[in-house]
Amino acid sequence: MTELRTKRPAPVTAILAEVRAARKSVEDRTVPVAGGHRPHKGRAHHLHEASRWRTISASRDLDGVPGWDSTLLAAAFGTLAEQRPEDARAGLVHLAALAVAAVESIDREAA
Repeated sequence: MTELRTKRPAPVTAILAEVRAARKSVEDRTVPVAGGHRPHKGRAHHLHEASRWRTISASRDLDGVPGWDSTLLAAAFGTLAEQRPEDARAGLVHLAALAVAAVESIDREAA
């Protein structure tokens, strides 16, 4: 007799369900990624911070003490520094992927 195996959903499926639920509490807005009166100044600041956090992340990796904080902050600031909306969008998708990976990491540690 053949056993039917139930396929267990990937951890990312459960996380994305949580994200979908949390998304309902976030307002729908159509605004630029870089706002304010001088968005170019904000992007310059974010570019500087992205560089700083990439350096911190690389240094931590070399020392064998990595952390999601530096990886996420480098990606977030890098994304906010993007001038073109399509590049910012790609950065936000990458940032979301990193956030999901960080949640998976937390869930693995808890298990």
